[in-house]
Amino acid sequence: MRGPFAALAMAIALACAPPAVEPAAAPPAIDTAGVTQAIADLWSRMATADTANNPDGVLALYSADARVDAPGTPAMIGRAAIDSTLRPMYAMRDYTSLVITPAGTTVLSNVLVYQRGTYTESYIEKKKSSTEYGRYATGLVKEADGQWRITYMMAFPDSTVQRR
Repeated sequence: MRGPFAALAMAIALACAPPAVEPAAAPPAIDTAGVTQAIADLWSRMATADTANNPDGVLALYSADARVDAPGTPAMIGRAAIDSTLRPMYAMRDYTSLVITPAGTTVLSNVLVYQRGTYTESYIEKKKSSTEYGRYATGLVKEADGQWRITYMMAFPDSTVQRR
């Protein structure tokens, strides 16, 4: 008697039990090396567009809703605002060199990176060569189209050296 009763009780208990919860899938492993290389490639494209005096190429590296904070300018939010500051600078200067040197990269995921570092940018304005030395902090995102773009940029020059 004990056997059939125990089997029946077990069947009822199993029928009333909540369904087993499947464990959540683990997020994909972060490809730190791949993400870091992708950001280095973005900076290479930035330097290429900058020294080609191509504001459209530079602007394409920013998210549609990016924010840029730089001394002497109001906060630029969105590509149109960035463009309204960027384009006049390209009209009055001939950019000859841009070197971006990361000092710290924090890869938060395969689609989000924070980075800080230094930059050196040389240009000719009114027939005088100048080199600006500065620092930056930025947020970069991999967007739905698979392209990495700048979503936030804070840049501040430390000094500008003018050559005669």
